[in-house]
Amino acid sequence: MTADVHPQPARPPGPARSRLSQHGRGPLSGRLLAGVAGPLLLGLSGFLVVGERAYRFHEMAGARWLVEHGLGLRTLLLEAPDAPVLYAGGEGGLGRGIALTTGCSSALLIAPLALVAGVLLLFGTRGPGRVLLGFVLAAALVVAANLGRLTLIVAMQHRYGDEGFGWTHVLFGSVLMMAAGLIALLLFLFLITRTSTRDAEADAP
Repeated sequence: MTADVHPQPARPPGPARSRLSQHGRGPLSGRLLAGVAGPLLLGLSGFLVVGERAYRFHEMAGARWLVEHGLGLRTLLLEAPDAPVLYAGGEGGLGRGIALTTGCSSALLIAPLALVAGVLLLFGTRGPGRVLLGFVLAAALVVAANLGRLTLIVAMQHRYGDEGFGWTHVLFGSVLMMAAGLIALLLFLFLITRTSTRDAEADAP
């Protein structure tokens, strides 16, 4: 008695899933998102350079809010010709004001991030969601650090006078902003260069 051995028939290959089916409406929505957000970020970068004086005034207004609600000090914000000046003090009157010049504004750190993010959205291959997330988090970190620095300068000047202002502005404030700028850049690069599991599956043959 003999038996014929029949090999198991190979399963017909199923249709290859396209990237569109894997991501649903991802590619189309991603292109739309990049097409809208890219020019906006490029415009933001230009505004931070051309209209940085207006940005500095709003940035100082944010510091004023923190000084009033966080430190409980009376404030006065003046829009001087060269830079906005914030005065703060207690019941005894307002102390010496601090001016927010171009070199002390967070605009100089955010503008390059906006430029790079805008270019990546329009001409890069990275997911627009990650690029936008990286920019938003990095910019928020820089803004928060500078507002904290300005608030700390006001607090130290109010308590220790010119000596407190000098130490906080020249030494600690500079170190704080350099560290914040470096961390923001590394965070931005990490988010735009990391490869997600979905991207790896989409790129797999």
